[in-house]
Amino acid sequence: MKWTHMSNKKHIFLIFFVFFGLAAPISFGTKYSLSAASSLSISIGLPHNGALKHGEVLPSKGSGYQLLNTAKERKARFGVTELVMLVKHATFKVHQKHKGKPLAIGDLSKRTGGRFDHHASHQNGRDVDFGFYALDNNGHPVALNGLVPFDKNGFSIKPAMKYKFDLKRNWALVRQLIESPYAGVQWIFIADHLEQLLLDYAAETGVSPTLVRKAEQIMKQPSKSAHWDHYHVRIYCPANDKPECKDFGPKWAWTR
Repeated sequence: MKWTHMSNKKHIFLIFFVFFGLAAPISFGTKYSLSAASSLSISIGLPHNGALKHGEVLPSKGSGYQLLNTAKERKARFGVTELVMLVKHATFKVHQKHKGKPLAIGDLSKRTGGRFDHHASHQNGRDVDFGFYALDNNGHPVALNGLVPFDKNGFSIKPAMKYKFDLKRNWALVRQLIESPYAGVQWIFIADHLEQLLLDYAAETGVSPTLVRKAEQIMKQPSKSAHWDHYHVRIYCPANDKPECKDFGPKWAWTR
């Protein structure tokens, strides 16, 4: 099958780089690194009709994030290497700059992809759910142990008024996702009212109009009353996974 042929090519590529000592690591912080030849993962098909080969597991915690117990219980913690590195790098960079509590990370995909309860997509290792950064009523960062919905004023709905949507860190995350060196992000699914809060904050704090326009393009509420409690992030097919991997929808001019 085609994906087996692609897997063999990736193995040959890896052996060549390691043997000749050419696999210089791309690193950030002291904890995570990605070799230019280390990705053997293969995304197959579409996010809503696909599979995953050699999926990489997201560790339970890292410098800036904590995997939710629900993701562990569902065994939905696998993705293509590019997606896993996106999660690690984006949360690390936000934590490095703003400190605070770790961000809750929800479902990725099953080890071999395919359908599972709770999601129509998340089938081929290119989708991941991020929780929201939040503050308590005194303005201090808090760690949410689940996916908490927020209203148009940025207050939590359940539990009511207990938390505030942390605009500074949530915008920092959106920016890291847009500018990620590890993956091209196609969508950040989020409720319209929270998108507007983020865009207003970005404009008010002097973010470049070009970056604000990119954020406006990439953020979308896919259905009514959806994604009030988390970001659903989807990346484009990694270049080495084509043609087995299939993109659909817009290709933003500014993505690589």
